[in-house]
Amino acid sequence: MPYWDVDRDQVLTLAGVFKLLQEGAIKHADLFGLGAKAMAAHGESWVLNRVAVEITRYPRYEERVKLVTWSAGIRGFRGYRDLRLYCGEELVASASTLWLYINLRTKSLTRVPTELAERFPVGQAAVFRPDLDKIRFESLSDAASVTEVSLRYSDFDGNAHLNNTAYLDCLQTALSRQALPVRPRRIEMQFLKEVATTTSSVQVAVERTNDGAANFAVRSGGELHAQGLVTF
Repeated sequence: MPYWDVDRDQVLTLAGVFKLLQEGAIKHADLFGLGAKAMAAHGESWVLNRVAVEITRYPRYEERVKLVTWSAGIRGFRGYRDLRLYCGEELVASASTLWLYINLRTKSLTRVPTELAERFPVGQAAVFRPDLDKIRFESLSDAASVTEVSLRYSDFDGNAHLNNTAYLDCLQTALSRQALPVRPRRIEMQFLKEVATTTSSVQVAVERTNDGAANFAVRSGGELHAQGLVTF
């Protein structure tokens, strides 16, 4: 783990975990013409829509990690992917993700080209969260604690919106400022309306539940950008 991805305790940040997952997904998709190279060639790209992650241990500075990932299938404009993160032989994180294939010019959903989908291998290993499509999130009440988090130039990516890893950076910042545990064991999250590059800050609302968890939402200007649940 590089120094710039660990926190004050020399433990991998929440955004750092998601950077590893994102990089693995992109690199694997690139091998079959469905990653960042597709964005340039077809004006199309994947955007993360849903994710469920379980982290049994956050790696520390200079620990070596291995990421294993595979496609769990492509259906129309939906792509399903599972990922596993290891430190040596120790499984430290498992994730299921749902990605949507979009036209970058129109911002509309578009089917994955048949010739690309057919040559994209589908793994046969068990999926971590086969119910990912069915996860529903609760609305927060007016009693939720809200933290304003400033956005930076580096938070935005090649899709001209707030990168999904930046959402996790904002979430961990809000957890810290609200004196909540900063390293949740589980994160379930849905990305909704994108955050434009002109946005200077977001509001992260967090509300504790009675079972060791918290619902959260990321908003700006009255728009709901993401929502989810963390378990401590």
